[in-house]
Amino acid sequence: MAAGAIIPVWRFPHWHYVNLQQVILVPGAFNESSEYGQPDSCIQGMVGNGPMAGKMVLSKPALHHGFSNNKDKRNVAIHEFVHLIDMLDGECDGFPERLHDYAFSAPWLDLVEKNIRKIENRNSSIRQYGATNRQEFFAVATEYFFERPGLMAKKHPKIYEALQRFYQTDTQAILSDVKPRSKAPCPCGSGKRYKRCCMPLG
Repeated sequence: MAAGAIIPVWRFPHWHYVNLQQVILVPGAFNESSEYGQPDSCIQGMVGNGPMAGKMVLSKPALHHGFSNNKDKRNVAIHEFVHLIDMLDGECDGFPERLHDYAFSAPWLDLVEKNIRKIENRNSSIRQYGATNRQEFFAVATEYFFERPGLMAKKHPKIYEALQRFYQTDTQAILSDVKPRSKAPCPCGSGKRYKRCCMPLG
C-alpha cells in the first residue's frame, strides 16, 4: 500500500495525501454496493466524494497482483492514488494541477482526447478502460508509465514525455538495463551525478 502511495510522488519529498484518511482492504472485487461474489462485483479499487470522501477501498488480491506482475501495465494501488492526486484541486478532471502548471493543461487534454479515440478504435496499447473518461485515462496511462516505461516510450512517446514532466522522473532510464555513465546526471532526477547518487545502490 505504501509503495502504491509513494511511487507517483517520490520526486515530491513533502507530499501529503491530505484527501485520504482511511484505506479499506477487502477480500475481493466488489460492486457499487460493496458486495463481493456478485455477478456485478468487478470493482478492484475506489476513491470518491460524498460518503466515500477521504476513503479508499481496494481489493487485496488485486493489490498483491499489481506488484507481483510488472508486465501487465496494471497496478490498482497506483491507479487509485493517482485519482487522489487528480482530485487535490477539488475536481477529478484528468489534469493534476498540483504536479504541473495549469498552462500545460490544454496540450495535455488535447493529447488525451486524441488517444481516447485511438483506444476506442482499438489502435492503442493503452487498455480499454482508459477510454472511459479523461480521469481514467490519466490513471491508466500512469500505471503504464510506471510498469512498462520502455514500451510506453516506444508506443506512445508524447504521452510518455508528458507524464515524465508531470512526475519529474524518467522511469525508462531508471529501469533500463543500460546504466548511465558515472558522471552523467542521475536518471532519478536528483540533480546529482549518477556516481554520487543511485550508482552505489545498483
